Amino acid sequence: MSTTATEIATWMTDIITTEHKVTQTDMVDAIEAKFGPEWTYVNDNDHVSIDRAVLREFRKAHRGGVKWDREDRAWYVDDTAAAEGTDSETTGN
Repeated sequence: MSTTATEIATWMTDIITTEHKVTQTDMVDAIEAKFGPEWTYVNDNDHVSIDRAVLREFRKAHRGGVKWDREDRAWYVDDTAAAEGTDSETTGN
């Protein structure tokens, strides 16, 4: 059975929810180790990034409960949104 972008996105959400904060570099390394390098690519800035299909599914999977910290290049759990029951549709994200 082959892995899907949706499965990886769900796994990403679970990891970030458990760890509360995960850097992009750590997530890329973990995805390559667990699912294979076919789920990553080198972007225009010569950084290894997560496959775009996975990121699209990830945005659906976390429903606004995970936020991106641009400065730290990390995802973190937005405890405020989770406590209020908000998601990306209601917050405009």
